[in-house]
Amino acid sequence: MSVEIITESNDKVTNNVIEYLIANNTSFIRKNNEFFSGFTMLLDNTSKSSPKTRVWHRRAKRNLIPKQIQASPFLFYLKREEDPVNKAIEKIITEGCTNDYIGGYNEEEQHNKIYDLYLAKRYGLTIPNTLITTSKNELLKFKKQNKVIITKAIKYPFFYKYPSEYFNCNGTFIVQQKDINKLNNYFFVSIFQSYIEKKYEVRVFFYKNRYYPMAIISQNDDKTKIDFRNYNIERPNRCLPFHMPDSELNKLKELMIYKKLSSGSIDLIVTPDNNFVFLEVNPQGQFHWLSESCNYYIEMDIANDLS
Repeated sequence: MSVEIITESNDKVTNNVIEYLIANNTSFIRKNNEFFSGFTMLLDNTSKSSPKTRVWHRRAKRNLIPKQIQASPFLFYLKREEDPVNKAIEKIITEGCTNDYIGGYNEEEQHNKIYDLYLAKRYGLTIPNTLITTSKNELLKFKKQNKVIITKAIKYPFFYKYPSEYFNCNGTFIVQQKDINKLNNYFFVSIFQSYIEKKYEVRVFFYKNRYYPMAIISQNDDKTKIDFRNYNIERPNRCLPFHMPDSELNKLKELMIYKKLSSGSIDLIVTPDNNFVFLEVNPQGQFHWLSESCNYYIEMDIANDLS
């Protein structure tokens, strides 16, 4: 059975996995999101089973919009029409055969860190105190109760481009009292969390029933101290292979089973008291640097599984 890979042209993980697939003499079709890929599926009264396709949905989605109409003024509408087709394709292929569809578009689109925090608490994981509000008064109460608080994008980091310049947010940052004072009594719905002191951060990539944890020593750098994703390119954080306690790993496994995720990246904090705090799970999260830093050879494991 040939493997269909849905990804992006600049994804290093995909490139590495393909090298192993070639070494294994495994046939594959790569579909990059930047380029149109034709697709046909027939649903009629004689069809008895789902299409027999093995898919590794690494990043992005199938691009079903031909190049000649990608500059159309109606592109936004076309993408809205494309969206349910991609979601339906995935649901049909995975119907009763989830082992042949790894990763996915549906879970990435539905990725919701608020709901993930709710579920994590249900499965016994510790989470940061979290407030989602439009009220200045509620925020003031939360700040008083938690002393130091942070905020970040609920899902999409802010980005706005002018013809000659652009603006973007700094990811996670501490909310000062002076910031709150500037707010109106009501503001756009935002997320706030108690600031958690860190010993280090942990990124766990999982693929099916395999888990690959990495410790990120982010506290020795003021730039990454609040959030390691405020990357220091000149002096990257030290990253080490890490052993997760079975008690915490089992909670994560239960959460991933409930969410029906076959792969993704989990972010956690380890406090100075060695307690684990769950932050979020990203269904299409990057893991090239995790694999490389820890010598996990995750791409080889994935290729061997697909072969």
